[in-house]
Amino acid sequence: MAKKKPLSHYVPKFSNKYWADDSNFMSYFWCEYSTSVKKGTKGKKQWGRKRGLYTWAVEHALDKELETKVAPLYEKLITYNELSKDDRFLWAQFILSQLVRTPSYMEYEKKAVELTGVESQPMCDRVGCQECLDLNYVANRNWLLLETHAEDYLVRTDNPVLQTGFIELPGSYLIYPLTPHLCFVATPMSDSWNPFEHNNNPIMGYQMPKGWAHMVNFYLAKSAYRSLVLSPEHAGVVSDTMFTDILGSYTQPPFSLHVVENELATSALESIRLIMSIADDFDYPAWEIERLTPDYPDNTIA
Repeated sequence: MAKKKPLSHYVPKFSNKYWADDSNFMSYFWCEYSTSVKKGTKGKKQWGRKRGLYTWAVEHALDKELETKVAPLYEKLITYNELSKDDRFLWAQFILSQLVRTPSYMEYEKKAVELTGVESQPMCDRVGCQECLDLNYVANRNWLLLETHAEDYLVRTDNPVLQTGFIELPGSYLIYPLTPHLCFVATPMSDSWNPFEHNNNPIMGYQMPKGWAHMVNFYLAKSAYRSLVLSPEHAGVVSDTMFTDILGSYTQPPFSLHVVENELATSALESIRLIMSIADDFDYPAWEIERLTPDYPDNTIA
């Protein structure tokens, strides 16, 4: 009998638990039968996974070589603790892994292979490694922890990291909600930034003004693929209106399909847009996103 395909967790369970109550998430999702966004509950172990997304080898490597090591760092960050240099690079590995292991990224990657004939899929390609040079572009940015206003909240989507541009470019940044009330940001940097110089700056905290989290949620929901979850206590008129309207309307671009320098960014972005448009049979417009982060280190609370 053939071995059953793995139930691949593209968003690890340890990072999802903060959005669930005792048993469920509240989810907004694309219904393939009605081709519209529906709302419903999802068991807290039943979201962020898909059968056969990767091989057993990759699934086991993600568990043993990355997630088991990262889980304690997650807890450090949500309690405002500093990470060591090695830990910063391990966290950077986790963030970049979260970008390339999602269903949408893998669909775009597959389409890119079909269009170009270029294929390179080592066994650990979803896991990464702490020696990868790309990690410098995350580990050596300034880091912020954004705390929501008491009346606001953040969602989690099936593209859990919002990447605003090519990671090699200083003006790009990454947003990753840690809990419904706390968000990790690897910030934009100045043009003089050297990504291969160790960053000694501390992790800074910032209190979002009331309503700011709704703008972050707008872009998180827009860049989703098929679904998002939020704590059941936060579901209501605002979420019903926003998420049923914009869920997945501009899926997270797979920036890492290209390695770029400043002068090549425009053509690389157009290539990404064409891959997405062909894969989704939808003519995506030019990628644009508003600045969603404060300047580091102004107005900090840490």
